[in-house]
Amino acid sequence: MKIQTAEALEQAARKLRTADIATHGDEVKHVLHDVETRIHQFKEEAGVKYQEMEAEYHRKVEPVETIISDHPIPAVMVALGVGFLFGMLISKSHD
Repeated sequence: MKIQTAEALEQAARKLRTADIATHGDEVKHVLHDVETRIHQFKEEAGVKYQEMEAEYHRKVEPVETIISDHPIPAVMVALGVGFLFGMLISKSHD
């Protein structure tokens, strides 16, 4: 959809560059209206995609948050262990 919208906007821009506004006023208005419609449609689709991504994020993150809040001590211990191992790997790569 983004490609179609971008192509439509480029085509509209080309038409506006070549149009003689004095003699083609109605055509220019039609092109502008078409561009506004496509931009509005693109905004709506982008909003829907954002909401879908946000819902997917919450669907994946909530179980992790629940595990961490239900078992805080093991979660901290795992985080410390991973941090320690990561630190060891970094320190060995500098030697």
